[in-house]
Amino acid sequence: MRKNRLLTAFFLCSAIGLVGCQPDQRKDTEQSSVASKPAIFSYSSSESTATSEEVAEKPANELMFENTSYNYDVVTGATQTTFGSNPKPLYTYEEKLKKMFWSNQPPLGLLEGNYFTNDGYFDVGNHGIVEIVTDDTNKIINVEFNEYGAENYYASKYAGANKRLSDYAFFQAQNPRTDTTLVTVVNGITFVEKQMREENRITGNFETVKGSSTTAREGLMAIAAELSDEIKQPSKTRYIGYAEDFGDGLIGRLQLTVTDGKIDSARYDEYFADQPEKIVADQLKKYYRQSKYYSLEYNEATNNEFVAFSDGLTKAIVDQQALTIENSELTKYPSYASYQKLIKHISL
Repeated sequence: MRKNRLLTAFFLCSAIGLVGCQPDQRKDTEQSSVASKPAIFSYSSSESTATSEEVAEKPANELMFENTSYNYDVVTGATQTTFGSNPKPLYTYEEKLKKMFWSNQPPLGLLEGNYFTNDGYFDVGNHGIVEIVTDDTNKIINVEFNEYGAENYYASKYAGANKRLSDYAFFQAQNPRTDTTLVTVVNGITFVEKQMREENRITGNFETVKGSSTTAREGLMAIAAELSDEIKQPSKTRYIGYAEDFGDGLIGRLQLTVTDGKIDSARYDEYFADQPEKIVADQLKKYYRQSKYYSLEYNEATNNEFVAFSDGLTKAIVDQQALTIENSELTKYPSYASYQKLIKHISL
């Protein structure tokens, strides 16, 4: 009997010891909770429904802005950067792309008004530019930020690159440092732009996206705030721009600035759709959320042909002071037909 009791006690203690050796279930639960974090955007609202005809029929400054609904973690001050950290990945890259979303879409339609711009350097030498267009009542119609990587950027591919319209955001998405926030610099940029536009101000405090708040507050917002007095007055320079969704997964955009009746700058670009399935040409789908002019990989694959066309076209516009160009080399390039669709809606 005593022997049976000792055996029973031995097995009971062994069972307790084995239970104590099991992994900490709380840690598994915590990681599962993080890994199951929902997407930061709503699928139902990320689809554009307006046709190019509907956009074309609207008068100046009745623009169509990309209207995805996001579920950001927002802050009202700068947050500590995670740069230099090496966190353990929570997702595969494919899993993250299903949870993340950012848009490269410019406002569609005709945009006209007073033009203001400012630029500056911040952080480790990144170059920030802000462009603001107001109407004749000094109401802000559009705010647009762009950021370019420092010339000594640690990832040399992106030195001097446009972070918004290249594949830089995808580079960020591959980094485990964005696993908890699920946002890129483009999310931070567009979130602040929307607030400035809707609240008709460029100074004061704004909410910023956790994970990209430092860039916004110490860089782009500060650059914009320097224009606070200037935008209250009419500008000597007028902005005239038109953007249209061509329906094949490309958006064309022409931007002009005019001073004293003279065109002093012109820009032409074509933006790839935010969703690859909207891009008709299979060979172009991989460039989604980028633009032809600023996509590093597209230009490498095409030997910078579009950049050469765009630079030649915009130079001809300024030189000839006209939108209809007399240059056989330019007019035979495929994108010239797309450009012609846009100039029908612009009157100088």
